[in-house]
Amino acid sequence: MRDDLTPGNRFPDFALPDHTGAERSRADVAEGYPLILCFVRGWWCPKEQVRLTTLVAMQEELQREYGRIAVVTVDPPYTNGAFRAGLGASFPFLSDEGRSLAEELDLIELTDAKHRPYLPLTFVLDSTGRIQRSWCGFWFAGNPTPDELRLALREITRAEQPSFDPQAVWAAGGAAAPGAGIDAPLVWIREDEAGRELQRGAHEGDPPDVGAEISRSTLDGRPWTVERLEREDGRVGVHLQKAGEPSANPLPQHHISAPAPTKTR
Repeated sequence: MRDDLTPGNRFPDFALPDHTGAERSRADVAEGYPLILCFVRGWWCPKEQVRLTTLVAMQEELQREYGRIAVVTVDPPYTNGAFRAGLGASFPFLSDEGRSLAEELDLIELTDAKHRPYLPLTFVLDSTGRIQRSWCGFWFAGNPTPDELRLALREITRAEQPSFDPQAVWAAGGAAAPGAGIDAPLVWIREDEAGRELQRGAHEGDPPDVGAEISRSTLDGRPWTVERLEREDGRVGVHLQKAGEPSANPLPQHHISAPAPTKTR
């Protein structure tokens, strides 16, 4: 494994075709959120089938915490697509069929000359792509348990989101300072109408103008617009609030569905 793939360093960006053949970069897959990045031997390995079944079982809870999962194999996109569908996975499977990324990062399992697969490595990255934790599952017990993944993501969220302790933030003025939380020079901060911080993330590009629309809510479609800019010690906080009238619809409008019920005999 390359020397720089250690906690504290940013994981190199890369682009590979996903299970549909569309090229996806690591940054595209993560979408600015923490990422569980798994390098997988392939569909033919029974250990990896168990490992990925565990990840599929976690995908619902990760969706609720804004986390992302991505898998990289040396199988072609068509094979990845079939493997993914059979598992019921909703996260992307990326194909490094030519082993170019595997060789660049020195992640090939050298003892398997037949398949030349990836070593079964798992990385947890924070919202800026920095490595938080990593595990090598050459021995299956070396793979992270669901609880270890949850704890790693908890550490990231506690470090990145001042609203992990929301009452303390609100009592101190509604939103934390631009330099708090996620380590980025330009940070967007979503707030309610009273200025109480909900969530923050790294903002790409130049500081936007006050009144500019940054994105739209996936809950009610209202735009997140820039309320004000706050500068402190070289960091810029882009405070966002929703524009437009709140929905009068009394029904829940959450975009995340409930998990499918477990079938019992």
